[in-house]
Amino acid sequence: MNGVTSTVLGLSLLVMGVASAEERPILVGRVTRADLKAPPYAEWFDGAYSRYEPDAATVDRLRPVLVGVSIEAYFGTWCGDSRRQIPRLARLLDLADLDEPRLSLAALSDRPMEFKQSPGHPEAKRYIHRTPTIVVLRDGREIGRIVETPALSLEADLLAIIEGRGPAPKYGAEAWVHHLFTDLPPEEAMKALLSGGPEVVKRSDPDSLWHYAEFDLLKNGRALEARAVLDLYLGLNPRSVTGHVLMSEALSALGRKAEARAAVERALAIEPGNDRAQRAAAKLREP
Repeated sequence: MNGVTSTVLGLSLLVMGVASAEERPILVGRVTRADLKAPPYAEWFDGAYSRYEPDAATVDRLRPVLVGVSIEAYFGTWCGDSRRQIPRLARLLDLADLDEPRLSLAALSDRPMEFKQSPGHPEAKRYIHRTPTIVVLRDGREIGRIVETPALSLEADLLAIIEGRGPAPKYGAEAWVHHLFTDLPPEEAMKALLSGGPEVVKRSDPDSLWHYAEFDLLKNGRALEARAVLDLYLGLNPRSVTGHVLMSEALSALGRKAEARAAVERALAIEPGNDRAQRAAAKLREP
């Protein structure tokens, strides 16, 4: 396999590219601290680790309550938020004396058709849909998570979760949709979305559903499911230019070019100068 060195399923894969999005070396699968301290990852890991100084009083409060606690971190070596938060997490847990075996690191792919996935799919069992996601467990059972970035700080959020007063994770609307597509056959999940408006509205960050359609579905070749999510999203946000452009992309992938053109025209009617909509329209005009 050109440019890819792999170990057994479930362990780390070092994926080597040669230019832009396909060019960066990334880690995929179960990784260790040693993997992140090796080139080229050490360039960002070591610096972010050494610069992070968590609040000392909060760290002191964390040490005694970490008994029985373990942490699973799902992240991408290609992801800016992961490059910030994972080294900080490692630094925090070192200062709080958490034994290294109690921190499990799972690196996810950024490649099309396997985006935010890894061998064995441990991320599916934890319903991971954003990177990084830090899952906190006590005696093997999840008690909370930090999604992408902490509400206050890693140490404050971790202490709050362990003490049973942690904030609700961000992107609750995406999480609900992701549970549908993880737990149900696609047809049943899409049927549930037809009446999903009230569920989405009452959850956190409902306006971010376009992100799920683009990165979790379209990027993984799931245009039919993306269309169902975008139908729901645009029903709630009919003037979303991004939503209409993504709908155009989903319809185009399904071979429905006339409907795709109509969707991108709706985007341009809302914002005529939108670069992404203009590019999508030009592409649809190609023979």
